[in-house]
Amino acid sequence: MSLADRRGLRLFTLCALYVAQGIPWGFMATTLPGYLTQRGVDAGIVGAMLSFTTLPYSFKWIWGPIIDSFTIHRFGKRRPWIVFAQAMMAATMIVLVTFDLGTDIKLLTWTILIHTVFNSLQDVSVDAMATDLLEDSERGLANGLMYGSKYLGGGIGGYGVAKLMSETSLDTALIAQTIVLVAIMLVPIFVRERNEPAAEAVLPEARTREPAWQRVVGPLRETLSAMGQAFSLRSTIVASLLMLSANFAIGVIAANGYPLFITKLGWTYDELAVITGGWGLVVGGTCAAATGFLVDKFGRRRVAAIALCAMATGWTTFSLLESYWHVRTLVYVSGFYEAACQSVMSVALIALCMDLTWPKIAGSMFAAFMALSNFSTTLGYQFAAKISSLLGFSGTYLACAGMQLVVALLLIPIDRLEVRTKLPLPAGTKPNRVGLTAFLVLVAFLIAMTIKQTLKYVG
Repeated sequence: MSLADRRGLRLFTLCALYVAQGIPWGFMATTLPGYLTQRGVDAGIVGAMLSFTTLPYSFKWIWGPIIDSFTIHRFGKRRPWIVFAQAMMAATMIVLVTFDLGTDIKLLTWTILIHTVFNSLQDVSVDAMATDLLEDSERGLANGLMYGSKYLGGGIGGYGVAKLMSETSLDTALIAQTIVLVAIMLVPIFVRERNEPAAEAVLPEARTREPAWQRVVGPLRETLSAMGQAFSLRSTIVASLLMLSANFAIGVIAANGYPLFITKLGWTYDELAVITGGWGLVVGGTCAAATGFLVDKFGRRRVAAIALCAMATGWTTFSLLESYWHVRTLVYVSGFYEAACQSVMSVALIALCMDLTWPKIAGSMFAAFMALSNFSTTLGYQFAAKISSLLGFSGTYLACAGMQLVVALLLIPIDRLEVRTKLPLPAGTKPNRVGLTAFLVLVAFLIAMTIKQTLKYVG
């Protein structure tokens, strides 16, 4: 069976693999912290442990050139990486059964870190395969269903696993998760990407006679050269700036939510979790799935612009209604509205980035776009306290609304077909040095931020 030839099969496979990403994330980000807190583990330790559930995603862009350059050709271009990453996800999950999670905190933390590294590898590999196989007319639908599937997996790993733990035991819940991950891993094992190897996956006969070091350096050089061409185009440069700024305001609002609602307004964590987890995930997942149809019908940029402007309108309205913040109904409506806008924006931008990804280096380009998106949120977290101290909570909402309107303007100069129509560059054409320099600056920024975050949590 070939994913390239069967539309339903490839959509099912991609969604199943996204569910596999979401289940352990939901467990480690929501269920496990509650379990540890109930066991009396210090909140600071729990917070540090949680950082390891996101840290590897800050440097997942490293995987891109690796999976684009190397593979086991007879098994397909992406499948070997997906199966390997999924197997290691299952292996690290079952390791948690072998020790006491409530006392061996250091071992638990490093196990979570290793698991998330392989989770990020699976994420990059699945995205690369989606870029390789999805037709232009179905990218929006596929990204909506995939994003919604990750919400579904998060709900299973959060609420579902918590329910199973309460009725059985922690070990039973961990074993059940491992079984599900292994079962999903069987899907890419038994299906082929294509009936015939893709042209770019075939190793030329001449290369088999090269020295081993050249067979390693050669593909990497080709990948980096292609990256230079890809990020010399106007649309890819602007899209990089777009992804680096799109989630900044969201990170600021999210980080300020805890001091605003819990400290100032007197909410409990469980009450706030109804918005940030629970029903918030339901709203986000439902809107994400629906957005897939919208972006294919109305266009990626138009839907993303509407979502950004709608988010800005919601934050502005909430700011102006400060005297009514004690009304729970207003907060719930605002929270669910924000979750809906965020999921619509995310799916539209992901579909746009997939359009702007050159299939030749799908892993590298798409991972770079998504890493920029992750850093955007991280930067928002880091500047949240400074912004709220200067502007207050109400002023912060207004400022973030303005930021989203500025971000929407970056959509105007992007041509989603530019990469597909202009690459590869004609022989003898040199990449735009301005664009290439901008890309290198962004890479340097990613490296610096990765080191900073690593030292913060590990040093």
